Amino acid sequence: MKKVIFINKGLNNEDIKAVKCVDDKYMLLSYFVGQFRFLDDIQEVIDDLENVKNGLQTWGDIIYPLGNNWDIGYGNGSLDVENNVAYFLTGNKYNKSFKIPIQEFIDIMKDWKVFMT
Repeated sequence: MKKVIFINKGLNNEDIKAVKCVDDKYMLLSYFVGQFRFLDDIQEVIDDLENVKNGLQTWGDIIYPLGNNWDIGYGNGSLDVENNVAYFLTGNKYNKSFKIPIQEFIDIMKDWKVFMT
């Protein structure tokens, strides 16, 4: 089941590149994906997730330079990865926490990179 869709037209038909969640449950996912606009940054996220998935780095190694927290959408939540599962943890009452398999998350980021090219 799709969790997000990529759009290239805004409300007033202006040209944009954005991520929209298909269900409010996945709002944090859309915030996370959409905050990466440049191909190099998107690839860095993909590489980080693949390194954790393949056991080349721990999640702690990845987030240590970020202050041990990977913020989503200016304090709306945070990302945690454990045992090949990505956890989107809400930082307020307006969003919902959820989890997805890390490979599904990697695939979404790869699709976003293709969309942004």
